[in-house]
Amino acid sequence: MTYHVLIAEDSKIQAEMLRCLLVDAGYRVSVARDGAQALQMAQIERPDLLVSDVTMPVMNGFELCRGIRKDANLCSLPVILLTAMTGVKDIIQGLNAGADNYVTKPFDNAVLLARVQEALCRPSQTFSEEKLTLNATSDGRFFQVHAGPRQMLNLLLSTYQNALEKNRLLQATQIKLTQLNSQLQEEVERQSKALIEEERKLSAEREMLLKQRSAHHEQMHSSLVESVAAIAATIEVRDSYTSGHQRRVADLSVLIGQELGLSEFALEGLHIAASVHDIGKIRIPAEILTKPGRLDPAEFELIKLHASASFEILKGIHFPWPIAKIVMQHHERLDGSGYPHGLKSDEIMQEAMIIAVADVVESMATARPYRKSLGIQAAIDEIQKGRGSKFVPEVVDAFMRVHENQRWSPDS
Repeated sequence: MTYHVLIAEDSKIQAEMLRCLLVDAGYRVSVARDGAQALQMAQIERPDLLVSDVTMPVMNGFELCRGIRKDANLCSLPVILLTAMTGVKDIIQGLNAGADNYVTKPFDNAVLLARVQEALCRPSQTFSEEKLTLNATSDGRFFQVHAGPRQMLNLLLSTYQNALEKNRLLQATQIKLTQLNSQLQEEVERQSKALIEEERKLSAEREMLLKQRSAHHEQMHSSLVESVAAIAATIEVRDSYTSGHQRRVADLSVLIGQELGLSEFALEGLHIAASVHDIGKIRIPAEILTKPGRLDPAEFELIKLHASASFEILKGIHFPWPIAKIVMQHHERLDGSGYPHGLKSDEIMQEAMIIAVADVVESMATARPYRKSLGIQAAIDEIQKGRGSKFVPEVVDAFMRVHENQRWSPDS
């Protein structure tokens, strides 16, 4: 099957370069010169994917994306936005418009082709996904985001990954420039002092560019972490009895991970996974989450679905860590008595077993709709009872060191 890709790009040069890239990759390609023409062509040709520039005359990329989502026959069409704009305002506009992915210019051909292939693997879900509303501020300005959790994370991570890719290319360029620098310096020294001064100027400009790229990378990384925290907090709004649960579990998981000697990179992935480990509860009816009494068996079976639901929400998002798999396994137990798949021992990821202990401790040590807090000692008794049968002994021991050193409490 040959997929049909519609390009919306007002620059003839860039449109032709993009067309040649996609044709060489085996796709059938149509080109529109503005957003209005692209919308009309999409309604007639019914392409498999829309790749659109943002800045265009008549109708820009954001308006085009909104037009696609409003059309009943096109609402599931995947949309990739191409833009040189990478600010918070631009990302939020892409979210609100219903875009599936966001690639910044100048883009690497391999990265763009990978995003195209990913988008063609499944129809867009932005029109059907439950929408969340978040308030955000940047540089003193207020913005409102209205999008699904998976769409939010996917677009933010796309921008984050774009920054990583640019940083990688910049580092490769720096190595090449360093090699050329050495050769050039020998030649320059033989010719004139004027050329040496020019080379030094170029070196200073390169260093300044590297610093700017590094600062941009750090900004995007901070945006990723803050966005995950915001989405986690939004989920907990539906369950006032457990407000702060995911945050406390994340904090405790990191402390346990530190005791186990995990690297800084692994600890960051662990913190993000723990921060969204209950994201699947967005698909559980609110009246069950906030029920003041004990759940009946049928209701508890419904609650257990949140682990698999979390995996479905997160599996298509390209984190640098296996976040979806970790989250799905946090209710698994060493003896196979957990859910959703009854995994045993080495089948369960280390990060999932760390979150499992932190989740049990935090849940028992804080109040729930159907009971008061059981206290930290009851939580300790529970994980000690399950040490070696349900919970990894090293993880339980690591928590005990955290507790004995008074590094965490349920009220923190």
